[in-house]
Amino acid sequence: MNVCTVILGAGKGSRMKSVTPKPFHKVANLKLIDWVLNTHNSIKIDKKIIVTSKDINYSKYSETISIVIQRNQLGTGNAVIQTKNELNNFKGVIIICFADTPFISTKTIKNLISSIRNGNDIALTCFTKNNKNSYGKIILSKDNKPVKITEDRNSKLNMLLCNGGIMAFNSDVMFDLLSKIKPDNVSKEYYLTKVIEIAYKINLEIDLIHIDEQEIIGVNTREDLALAEKAIQTKLRHYFLNKGVTLVDPETTYFSYDTIIQKDVIIYPNVFIGENVKIDSGSQILPFSHLEKCYIKKNVSIGPFARIRGNTVLNEYAKVGNFVELKNVNSGKEVKINHLSYIGDTSIGKSSNIGAGSITCNFDGFKKNKTTIGSNAFVGSNSTIIAPLKIGSNSTIGAGSVITKDVKNGELALGRQRQLNKKNRSINKRKN
Repeated sequence: MNVCTVILGAGKGSRMKSVTPKPFHKVANLKLIDWVLNTHNSIKIDKKIIVTSKDINYSKYSETISIVIQRNQLGTGNAVIQTKNELNNFKGVIIICFADTPFISTKTIKNLISSIRNGNDIALTCFTKNNKNSYGKIILSKDNKPVKITEDRNSKLNMLLCNGGIMAFNSDVMFDLLSKIKPDNVSKEYYLTKVIEIAYKINLEIDLIHIDEQEIIGVNTREDLALAEKAIQTKLRHYFLNKGVTLVDPETTYFSYDTIIQKDVIIYPNVFIGENVKIDSGSQILPFSHLEKCYIKKNVSIGPFARIRGNTVLNEYAKVGNFVELKNVNSGKEVKINHLSYIGDTSIGKSSNIGAGSITCNFDGFKKNKTTIGSNAFVGSNSTIIAPLKIGSNSTIGAGSVITKDVKNGELALGRQRQLNKKNRSINKRKN
């Protein structure tokens, strides 16, 4: 049986109080819709469909995913039925999930597929929760078959089985069931959950797939977004701790969905790691540092208060100290950039030292320019390097210099005004 997944992604996010559509908000630096798609991409799915409104632009996804427009927002059941033309000749398993429910697992998707392939007509996700909550509840018959899903938030029934929302259908029955849904008396919307009651009455086989509650964390408000972020950060922290990474204060360390860290890395408090960061073993990230789009190789020290970004690579035993910002830098082994410097669009050779307060002036108002610094070079404190230029190996830049021309191997470059000392001109002398 082929597999199709239908992702309901028409939520404009009015409760988010945002001009950004709800599926495009991020947790751990990844859009909600991309969390869902990444899970589906990890297994074989023959066809993917996103159902959306005319107000949300999914054109970025349209090369590999069919985009179906729901002209009128008439509920989840109505949204799914909009795919009928797209699935006219499709035979197999159809999975229904949501763009604002990012943490559905590969295991659950596989279980839904297996359930339908094993002969069930519908597979419905569920979980148990002991305390009072606002989830929809699954009503069971005496022989423990799902009878219906109730959305009565004020129900006093002792119901522990909660609706996970995500479900799968055999394509042979789905559209027939959807055609029988009647609009809600109050909202006038067609709810997908109504198919359970319809299916039970005509003796279709409904299977329950038990999942973890965290898998169906939904994001409708900024508060929900914060809760989802907290949940995924907790999961990522546990993951790295179990992989042999030391987190001195886990609660203040933030990761991205694609962070890669090897064992025996130490991360100190208040560190933020953005997208596309890899850190090799033996390195340490000191407090209040911010990393994104960089590769930190073995035994590198960063921070405190360092910002590493923009396709930077730091090779073994490099040291980047406090209040240093690097962008698009490729450093050799044992390079030191210890204090108060900005280095951008620069290649630095092995064992070179960049003194405190040094900067590369890489932007001329129109384009970014590159600086090349050789091996074992010494750049004195408070130096200003006007790119593009090259500083040779074993060369020295005098402190306080403004460098505008290439410096050859082994040269000493001084680019500063000659000091003049005037006798008897001191302000303190005149006061006396």
